[in-house]
Amino acid sequence: MKIRSLTLKNIGVFEDETISFPEKQDKDLAPSTGAEIHILTGQNGTGKTTILQALASGVNYSNVFNYPTKFSKIFNKKFVNGKSDASIVFNNGNSVYLTGNHNFPGNYSTDEAFKDLIAFAYSSYLLVQHQENIDITKNFNYNPLANALEFDKTNIQNDYTLSEWLAINSSKRALARESGDDNGVKRFEENINNIQKIVQDVISEHIKFEVIYDTGMKVNANINGKKLDFDLLPDGLRSIISWLGDLIMRMDAMKWKDDLPIFEREFILFLDEIEVHLHPSWQRKILPVVQKLFKNAQIFITTHSPFLVNSVDGAYIYELDLDENGHSKVTKVTTSDSSKSYQNIIREVFEVSRFSESLEKELKEFTDTRNDILLNKNIDENEFLNKAHQLASLNDEVKNTILFELRQLSKKTGKEYAL
Repeated sequence: MKIRSLTLKNIGVFEDETISFPEKQDKDLAPSTGAEIHILTGQNGTGKTTILQALASGVNYSNVFNYPTKFSKIFNKKFVNGKSDASIVFNNGNSVYLTGNHNFPGNYSTDEAFKDLIAFAYSSYLLVQHQENIDITKNFNYNPLANALEFDKTNIQNDYTLSEWLAINSSKRALARESGDDNGVKRFEENINNIQKIVQDVISEHIKFEVIYDTGMKVNANINGKKLDFDLLPDGLRSIISWLGDLIMRMDAMKWKDDLPIFEREFILFLDEIEVHLHPSWQRKILPVVQKLFKNAQIFITTHSPFLVNSVDGAYIYELDLDENGHSKVTKVTTSDSSKSYQNIIREVFEVSRFSESLEKELKEFTDTRNDILLNKNIDENEFLNKAHQLASLNDEVKNTILFELRQLSKKTGKEYAL
């Protein structure tokens, strides 16, 4: 099931806004094109996270796989008065309503209509923790849907930590190997390898999770032969391991119809600024990796990163801005194109200039003077050319810009303007 529209009224910075989420345009092409992606951009305070919270709060797990209902409740904080209203429409025609005048999280047409809807939410601030003396014998009653829609997850009772889950799978793999259970060995090995493979694809370094038996059991990350506690890893790497590891852990614990493999499953994923902590080279890789692996997923993501926006093709980009009354609106919807330069994305999507504000001001004064020359105004051309020399001496990028402008001026006036 996919989400196709969201309406927000009198909630946060939204007075009355409906956002449509079309299905991906390449749905009939090769499956390698991957997941359907919707990217929310805009300055701070334009309501990007509010949209994610609203969408997450509209997901009803009902009694799917006999797990109890679990809602994300953080969106409840966004209701500002009795006139607040929100509704979500799904591709099967069903709707969910969230209103300040009704019992949160709202009215559903039928539980049966939403029984196949599975979703998970994450932010970049989830950082895996090192854990000593892991006890793999305690009796867990793990519910993979509990807490699944909280963006900043904390461990709750009967919840696995990632370290515990890795240690348990490693131990089960060893027991399966001892008993000659080849299928068991394959399954428990795949669980660990799946996380390792995803992280390796992003960071382009070899990583292996190893269970250490010392005074107690613990799990380390072996990166290119160097063993490190999770707490000692860079925050960017800890963030990637945390939310991807948690997602794989939850998906593995769920009994899917026909035992469908994890990477074939259809679900919804909400990601809030996952680029935080990540070097640009990792920002470029994280979304393509996720899009390709979870090819049947629908992904909603907020970001301030041009590297992330420019990393995939065919994703829908929603640009949010505040109007004169301080209400947020989607001002433009485009699709991503990885062939565009980052400078193009910064300028078109984020509306930020290439250079510093002071240099942009100088360049504007230069082009204004050029325009005055074209209008035959009385201009000191020596001063104009001196300014051209000064700007061109800054760096090659500025020099190329100045040379281009001078060539255009020469063509239009028939007079030679050169450095």
